[in-house]
Amino acid sequence: MKKFFPLLLFLLTAARPVFAQDVYQAHTHVQLISEQNTVVPGKTFWVGVDFKLDDSWHVYWRNPGDSGLAPKIKWDLPAGMKAGNIQWPYPERLDVGPLTSYGYGHEVLLMVPVSVSADFQPSKADLHADLNWLACSDICIPGKAQLALPVVVAPKEAAFNASKSLFDKTRQDLPQDIPSITSQVMPDGNQWRLGIQSPLKAGENITFYPFRNDVIEHAAAEHSQKTNEGYQVTLTKSHLYQGSLKPIEGVAVNPAGWQANGWPKAIVIKAPIEVAPPRTQVSFWIACLFALIGGLILNLMPCVLPVLSIKVLHLVERHPDKTIALRHSLLYSLGILSSVWALALLLFILKAAGQFAGWGFQFQSPVFVMAVAVILFVLALNLFGVFEFQAPQIGGVRGHQNGYWQSFVSGIITTVVASPCTAPFMGTALTAAISQPNIVGFGIFTCLGLGLASPFVVLSAFPSLLAFVPKPGRWMVYLKRVLGIILLACVVWLMWVFGIQTGLGDLSKIYKSADHIHWQSYSSAAVDRARQSGHGVFIDFTADWCINCQVNDRLVLQNQLVVQAFKDKGIVAFKADWTKYDPAVTKALTLYGRDSIPVYVYYPPGALKPEFLPQLITPTTVLKHINH
Repeated sequence: MKKFFPLLLFLLTAARPVFAQDVYQAHTHVQLISEQNTVVPGKTFWVGVDFKLDDSWHVYWRNPGDSGLAPKIKWDLPAGMKAGNIQWPYPERLDVGPLTSYGYGHEVLLMVPVSVSADFQPSKADLHADLNWLACSDICIPGKAQLALPVVVAPKEAAFNASKSLFDKTRQDLPQDIPSITSQVMPDGNQWRLGIQSPLKAGENITFYPFRNDVIEHAAAEHSQKTNEGYQVTLTKSHLYQGSLKPIEGVAVNPAGWQANGWPKAIVIKAPIEVAPPRTQVSFWIACLFALIGGLILNLMPCVLPVLSIKVLHLVERHPDKTIALRHSLLYSLGILSSVWALALLLFILKAAGQFAGWGFQFQSPVFVMAVAVILFVLALNLFGVFEFQAPQIGGVRGHQNGYWQSFVSGIITTVVASPCTAPFMGTALTAAISQPNIVGFGIFTCLGLGLASPFVVLSAFPSLLAFVPKPGRWMVYLKRVLGIILLACVVWLMWVFGIQTGLGDLSKIYKSADHIHWQSYSSAAVDRARQSGHGVFIDFTADWCINCQVNDRLVLQNQLVVQAFKDKGIVAFKADWTKYDPAVTKALTLYGRDSIPVYVYYPPGALKPEFLPQLITPTTVLKHINH
């Protein structure tokens, strides 16, 4: 008889569900229920708040969308019990006028796991929950209820009840994490391209529900299509989005199911943001080689070449002694490396602070532009013989013989005047440097500095390479004047940039009307409209202080064959002007994964991904891209 009574009690309790009294409020019946009549110490059991709504009424998901509030549960549990997070079934879109929310109509069970400690002693326990929710139809009414649920503690075996079927049904609607299905998202103007790699491609009516409220425009239509890898879902970026590069998380629902058995219909998405279309990743050593070559080529730029030439002239004129010349070259190199390291440190600090900065960004400051213009003007006067630099006295002895300090400063000046230029190979190297850990980036920047310094070092170490240079004479005066004219031209150009930045002399409108291509000011929305209308789109990321940009513009983008091809193809052209700091252009460069300008982006008609042209372009290069 003693053995029969517990069995009878078990059968009786198993036959009826355990739940609190039904509360009706805000057009909603709510109950706190459990799928078990008995719970076991040391194990977890499931409870849930069951919402039954009147017709045309709904409650909200964890992200309510454009309006609404998600239900909240505040637990009061006995010591030894701990409640977990709400498990949210996938929602449905609720369109009310111009707004779209995410939620549930009819009935929904919000399940919560409750863990019981192994040393839990009471034979009975009461669970208490304070529930707040918002029920909406044409109007919204807040609901509030205090719910309680008694449970019996069994030493060994849990007893399930009739509510288990509702829990099992709800489990089928919980988003699942399937490791074999991966995802990523690519920013594309004011849109997201969500790619989902899935071996099963059953149906293509995919709907994405984000966990955060600032990711997409909820009311905008979503477009999904099959791809070779799985699916692509096109989403409209939220106007609230602040440019965070955190992964986009949410739930993707496929009515046909994500596996062969048609289940689950919802999966958890954690899609990292691809800040640029996939590109070939270069190794550290290749990036160093590219940086070294780029630094070498920088010496041929119009601002740098005169400074280097001055050093070489001093080498020819003043320092036939190989040892002294080598010391000068090493101090010149130290000046270059010190300034390159300082610039790299500043870039890494800005990156750590979440700010984007690329090579030459300091020229966005009118003060810096004016300072460089003054330096070049002083150097030009020196070349014209208006005055001669004199080295400072050290220890009472004039350092005219050595002038080591001048060589160090010359290295700094060389780096400063080289920064508005981007040589071939530099773009790849700089992208690798800024995207890698800082210690790796410093190594790549060091190679850039070594490349910039190496010509003068080599000529100092091997003076025989200057054997073809005539002995000092009248020719040096003429050469200095030519170099001075080049520097004065650079000064005029920098003053023009200063005028544009400060509004004192903006000639950009005249310049733009002369290039014969109808350039529009860049905006992501305008780019999207042009692409959606079926046009090819060309974007020129440029700045008036970028020498490469100006050379490419005059010699290539104003070439009559290129201009005619743009007209014949109906290509919509945009200038993304970075002369002054522009957050929209800065953000676009970040998303395209570029760290220096110029950048040339071309979207063929109907293409989802852009093509990138090299930083040094020719008419043939541009025509090849737009004609293929």
